[in-house]
Amino acid sequence: MKETIKKLFSKGIFGTGWKNAVICLALAVAVYFTNDIYALLNHGPAVINLRTSLDAALPVVPIFVIPYVSLNPFVYATLVLFLLFRTRIFQSACLAMLVTWFISFGFYYFLQSEVLRPALIGTDLLTRMIQNVYAGDNPYNDFPSLHTSISTILAIHWFRFDRRIGIAVAVWTALIVASTVLIKQHYVADIGGGLILAFSSAWLFNRLLLKNQGTV
Repeated sequence: MKETIKKLFSKGIFGTGWKNAVICLALAVAVYFTNDIYALLNHGPAVINLRTSLDAALPVVPIFVIPYVSLNPFVYATLVLFLLFRTRIFQSACLAMLVTWFISFGFYYFLQSEVLRPALIGTDLLTRMIQNVYAGDNPYNDFPSLHTSISTILAIHWFRFDRRIGIAVAVWTALIVASTVLIKQHYVADIGGGLILAFSSAWLFNRLLLKNQGTV
């Protein structure tokens, strides 16, 4: 049993040496504080509005608020597991997220976007949850969608961790991505921008850090 536990943690932060641990902790701190920059940029005036006829045709589907609000727990749980069991994957995911954040922040600062939200009048639990999302997040910082890019980056890295888990995570990530337009927090173009960023940054750091490492 002792050997099994030791092997389980051998590629995590407790099994890869203090230098690797320092790098991981520095990345964790960078991720934590970089995320806070979002709020500083979440204001107008907007420069662009990317609404299309497709966006106008899409309905509000209240049940999708559940995957939408799941992003933060998904991020925290994923990064903790990567940190404990696969520091290389943790490092790759963090670096891809950091690059994606800063490119997105550049758009939010120089080419701010906005979403026109509907007035929701329902009193059921799911509608109130959407109203709470609206109340806690100004209708800016939309292109590219960080919900899309961050969740997709983590899904890609889950495939490097374990393909079977990766499939389940990919399904949930697809729901998160869909939720961004189905609770009217983003437009379709925002999803496209987020996906381009996610696949580009994940590909880069997978090549740099994980090229010769297979899945578990």
